[in-house]
Amino acid sequence: MRPSRTFQRLLNLVFPPVCPICQTLLNGKGNDLLLCPTCRTAIKPIHPPYCPRCGLPVPSGDGGGYLCGPCLKERRHFEVHRSSGLYEGVLKEAIHTFKYGGVFPLVRLFGDLLQPTLQTLSREYPLDVMIPVPLHIRRLRERGFNQAFLLVKELNRRIGISYEGRVLKKIKDTPVQSSLKKRERRKNLTGVFQVKDTEALKGKSVVLVDDVYTTGATVNECSRTLLKAGAERVAVLTVARAL
Repeated sequence: MRPSRTFQRLLNLVFPPVCPICQTLLNGKGNDLLLCPTCRTAIKPIHPPYCPRCGLPVPSGDGGGYLCGPCLKERRHFEVHRSSGLYEGVLKEAIHTFKYGGVFPLVRLFGDLLQPTLQTLSREYPLDVMIPVPLHIRRLRERGFNQAFLLVKELNRRIGISYEGRVLKKIKDTPVQSSLKKRERRKNLTGVFQVKDTEALKGKSVVLVDDVYTTGATVNECSRTLLKAGAERVAVLTVARAL
């Protein structure tokens, strides 16, 4: 539950809000109290040209419209992935602050970034339901929340696309993906996801939501699991994409 506007004003008087990235005192209202203007403008959005499948940016002179090397070499179970910004600098730090520091108001910043990306995606790929990439129950208990689920709820509040937060489960605890090499990441994820309710997916166009796309191994295995359970197609949406 969000605090009332009156309570929030009183709270801001006692504890003036500061930018969680650079600690600059914030002035403004609403989402202007999430990041200072300097940090907000430092976020690097992803624009075309990029790989039509995974969204990997390509040099502007190349024109785009063709699959990148990784998409030519590896099978992608999702039809398309789109991300709002590059996973570096301010955006990377903001995600870490949200994910590991529990600064939950930042979900509104990510909503600002994801909303136009999702709206553009939905025009190309009609979408029925959003599904967050799940955490294993042990990691969920340690962290206290699933960042992907909070992103889905924020997007549902803004756009109204329905979501299923409990359909896709992670049934095996695995090492953190960032500590593994590319081939090890794929092996690490084989058979770790499971769909609990196939009826909720049958014939549906799904958008799978997560915070960061790195190699794509996690969302690819999630997509394979969803398709096997009866989903018609899977698109992927993330806040940031690592290069």
